[in-house]
Amino acid sequence: MRPWTIIRCPSCAFQVARPDSGYLTPRELTRAEIRQIIADYAQAAKNAIKAGFDGVEFHAANGYLPQQFLADSSNQRNDEYGGSIENKARFTLEAMQAIIAAIGGDKVGIKISPLHPYAGIAFNDPVATYHYLIGALNKLDFSFVEIMKRSPMFPLLPHYPQADELELFGTMVEKTLIAGTGYTAESGEKELEKGIADLIAFGAPFLANPDLPRRFALGAELNAPDHASMFGGGAQGYIDYPFLP
Repeated sequence: MRPWTIIRCPSCAFQVARPDSGYLTPRELTRAEIRQIIADYAQAAKNAIKAGFDGVEFHAANGYLPQQFLADSSNQRNDEYGGSIENKARFTLEAMQAIIAAIGGDKVGIKISPLHPYAGIAFNDPVATYHYLIGALNKLDFSFVEIMKRSPMFPLLPHYPQADELELFGTMVEKTLIAGTGYTAESGEKELEKGIADLIAFGAPFLANPDLPRRFALGAELNAPDHASMFGGGAQGYIDYPFLP
């Protein structure tokens, strides 16, 4: 059997193999499938808490399914989950409500990336879309919002605002606000000094430095992340980085 090639699909989570080409044909989720996926999110949250995690973050950024529903470039539906901004936000909000009901809002956060065009994600009006989404999220009882800033590796789309994401969207957030993407100890401190973000998220630096807070406190040199070993599923690049002596 030929390997499947994963392609981004319009508001779907299921792909169908095309034997004649080896590619996958995307299709819309049915309403029943949407309800099942939302239930799966809730069950996954329960499983995480049962496994010993303190909480969960709903990943609604980087072209994952929630953002596929939200984005104009991917959502071509014409039912209650497509068309208007309110309809396109429905999936994310219903999933958040289900997760909150499953484990309690004090254990729930959400990650969004308003201006990051990864995986072909694009909005006709990102400001209007995320102002609506954040306003609706403010009405829910949960813990935090993480705003992932656009990666410098991806150019800003021509019609997107030039303003900083934290200043543009973070001031609307009424929950604990976490800022993420490419921060160093120095740039993270400067971000906190602006008074918009409450916390800074570190990804690759924390992966490569399991004692990152201590290294920051001491001003110590950081281990360099080995990007070639990331997402490999083995021990290399995950549990073999050295701690400070």
